[in-house]
Amino acid sequence: MSDEATLAQLRQSLGLLQVAFDAAAEAMVIVEPGGEVRWGNQAAADLWTNGMAILLVGRRLEQLLQPITSSSGVPMAIEAVEHPLQLLKRGDGEGVYGIGEKLQQLEWRRIPQPGDGYLLLLARDLAPQELALQQQRRFLNQLAHELNTPLAIVSGSLKQLGKKALDLGKGSRERLQQAQQETTRLVRLLRNLLVLSDLETGRRQLQLQPVDLQGWLQHWRDQQDLPEDVQLTLLPAVGKLASVALDAEALAEVLAQLLDNSLRYSESPAQIQLQLHSTASGVELRWQDQGLGIAAEPRDQVFERFVRLEEHRHRSQADGAGLGLALCVALMQAMGGSIALEPVAEASTGASFLLQWPQSSGR
Repeated sequence: MSDEATLAQLRQSLGLLQVAFDAAAEAMVIVEPGGEVRWGNQAAADLWTNGMAILLVGRRLEQLLQPITSSSGVPMAIEAVEHPLQLLKRGDGEGVYGIGEKLQQLEWRRIPQPGDGYLLLLARDLAPQELALQQQRRFLNQLAHELNTPLAIVSGSLKQLGKKALDLGKGSRERLQQAQQETTRLVRLLRNLLVLSDLETGRRQLQLQPVDLQGWLQHWRDQQDLPEDVQLTLLPAVGKLASVALDAEALAEVLAQLLDNSLRYSESPAQIQLQLHSTASGVELRWQDQGLGIAAEPRDQVFERFVRLEEHRHRSQADGAGLGLALCVALMQAMGGSIALEPVAEASTGASFLLQWPQSSGR
């Protein structure tokens, strides 16, 4: 075959490949190591340049993608990933970015090349998934509000019966106690659902005020009515603490969830330590318990909704619904902070949570 025939066949093959790529529903672009778009299919042109593929070539990656946040600046339930240019420094992966007003599920794959590799990006519209997620949350919100009143009536009735428990037989008292425990669990679950819903819909707006965090924590610790076999210790702060702005009620909710989590997964006697640390950017609070820790495998899942860790921590008191830590994330983000699970030497050494706040701009 002559060179001209070979070139003609190559052009035809490339043309067929372009037709195939242009027929794909996913937007596809190839990005050079420097961050410029080298090629894109028709779906990419439709997404970014009103269908004009020639205008797509040469665009910068950071011009195409923006992290997704809500109107309040808090990351959405489908969390955004890092700055687009960071993708060029990583291997394969995926994340969620905004293109215009749309959510796009982005996947990136390395294309082996001599020297630095190129990057293939695939974008899929997340509108249908986001709509389904919103509908699910709307249903849960309505369900929680509908159940709130009748559950309060049941809880109150059980409390009244509890006052007459001495008049009941042993079996009836045990069943009454079990009913009270289950009702308390449902009330806690319902309350957590309502708080999450109010945060997501904007019905609850936090009031951030500068707080003496060490003094506030000592006061909070003194207000806790704990069993004799629970030792909750606030250690002296490390370093000179900067002023941080937070919502005291929201922080109390976060600590209540962490306390409930620690007690549920701890053997008696339970030991919990809190300590504040000054950092270059603000303040961090380390919450350390001595119960059975969390295995390494599910660490990235502990803050997801309805994830229960009974298989990884002590089971005897494990009656949670898997919303407590998700609520902690939402409240910390609403205060401009964060919460993370720290690695520990061994799973038997307990769980360690790190809460962080940036320094208050007013000081």
